[in-house]
Amino acid sequence: MIRRIFGVLLALIGLVVAVVGGVAAFWLIGPDDTVQSGEQHLSSKGLAIASTPELLNRNGPVLHVDVRSAKDQPVFVGVARDFDVSSYLKGFAHTKLVQVQYPIALSTQDEKGTAGPLAAPDTLDWWVAKANGAGTQSIAWPIEDGPYDVVIMNADGKTAPDVQVDLGIEIPKAFATALAVFAVGIVLLALGIFLVLFRRRPTKPQQADPAQFHQPQGNSQFPQAQYPQPPVQYPPAHGRPPQQAPTQGGGVVRRVVVGGLALGLVSGCAAVPSADSVTVLTRPAISDDAAVAVIKHYNAVNNKANSVRDGKLIATVEGGNLVRESQAGYEIDSVAKDKPTAPFVYTGSVIGAPQSAAYPMRFVSNSAISTNKAYRHLGVWERATAGSPWMITFAAGVKTTVKLPDLTGLRAATKADDKRLAVAPQVAATSLATYLTGGAKSPRAAAFQPNVDITKMLAGIVTNRAEKAKMRGSTRSLSDVFTAPPQSPAFVTKSGTAVVFVSLTHEYTLIPGPNWHFWWDGMPENAFSPKSVKYYNGLTSETIHDTVLLIPPKGKGKIEVASFESQVVDAGGY
Repeated sequence: MIRRIFGVLLALIGLVVAVVGGVAAFWLIGPDDTVQSGEQHLSSKGLAIASTPELLNRNGPVLHVDVRSAKDQPVFVGVARDFDVSSYLKGFAHTKLVQVQYPIALSTQDEKGTAGPLAAPDTLDWWVAKANGAGTQSIAWPIEDGPYDVVIMNADGKTAPDVQVDLGIEIPKAFATALAVFAVGIVLLALGIFLVLFRRRPTKPQQADPAQFHQPQGNSQFPQAQYPQPPVQYPPAHGRPPQQAPTQGGGVVRRVVVGGLALGLVSGCAAVPSADSVTVLTRPAISDDAAVAVIKHYNAVNNKANSVRDGKLIATVEGGNLVRESQAGYEIDSVAKDKPTAPFVYTGSVIGAPQSAAYPMRFVSNSAISTNKAYRHLGVWERATAGSPWMITFAAGVKTTVKLPDLTGLRAATKADDKRLAVAPQVAATSLATYLTGGAKSPRAAAFQPNVDITKMLAGIVTNRAEKAKMRGSTRSLSDVFTAPPQSPAFVTKSGTAVVFVSLTHEYTLIPGPNWHFWWDGMPENAFSPKSVKYYNGLTSETIHDTVLLIPPKGKGKIEVASFESQVVDAGGY
């Protein structure tokens, strides 16, 4: 009876395992090891359809995405790190793909935002896999550990996608695993049926030996009883009934059952992808090839803008204080009637691209200047968001006689570096501003190596004050105030030296004495304030000093001012 109950249970388990394995092998997976969602229709009121990181939270399988437009428009499909996608779509209306039910349906959720447009996705360099164009576009991407997203858009980034999508997950050896589970189920089912139907033959009763009823011959006086003597019975040990030794057949059944269950468990677990363990992803801000392409594009736009002094055009490739300097330079050259700057390019660029996991992102370039062999160009390039173009925000010429550290392997400076450097980067920037404001005798001057350009500028400030002092009563006050920005881009090289890019603001203010007035006489200030304009209350100007600081590790020397370039950006008074 127990054997039959065990057989029924084994048969039921085998049936379930066989059905699961068969359905998985012949319906869900197939010989290509891929589970397909089936073609589904997806549309968005916004500009993109993007999955959440939770949908790709297991690594190892290969993700297959096939996309075609329902309106015969070129489409784009790509995979990227979640922080790139989040920055790209932030503030824009789009649709989130929140659930995939294989092989039935895809669930979505609309996110509100502006109507766009977005930068054309195929022009961006941070996709890890992508396809773009007319007709069906397909990608096959081995899912990596970490938060990644799938993005589906129209190729132009300006219109809402209306697409047919088929998602597939290719799990290595999944079909073979499903077949193994199916086979295990069949074996268990067969064993269960065998145990239910098989009946053991009843044993024949043992016949008594006639000899035991024969009265023995002898001279005994008393006749012996003519009944068989019962066999002697011995009590079992410890009061338990004697155990029957297992039969060889029962051991085989047990071994087969246990082995089958183990095979099913092992084969089933072998195809289960590993859960993600990486929660935060980083990547280089840009690849070397992409950086060179950015610089090449800048060369073309910069030369075109310089040739016609187009302040709007230059603003498409420059940002921060640098674009102010370029536009001011155009105005100064126009008033002075100077010839446009001759074309030049930055070549042979060495790129330093730190690892990053957030925006804005930056990289540094060290390039030769085609028209000036005595200097090299250091530039800081910045991308504000994942959908923004790369802009150069800082530029400085460094004499070739200055030894610059290798930029390869560059990383962004951290708080921990403050203790390893001779001076923390922001402290160095503030100290330089304090030093220049106080003059050559400032106590902060001792932290810096002497610099010819700074020495000349400070001498000019002293000369200007001496000249005004000769004009008794002409000046109530005169000040030159230098200010460092709250944050300056700072990076640490493989050698441990920090490179800091500081744009100092220099505010010059002269307050006239009673019955005195002043005006600007001479370039470059005249470009902003002609000689005919007189100021009775105050004379002012603003200059940007682009400074490159090299800060050595602690105990390795003073701060070096590798470059100090100045550009007047405004002048006037009140």
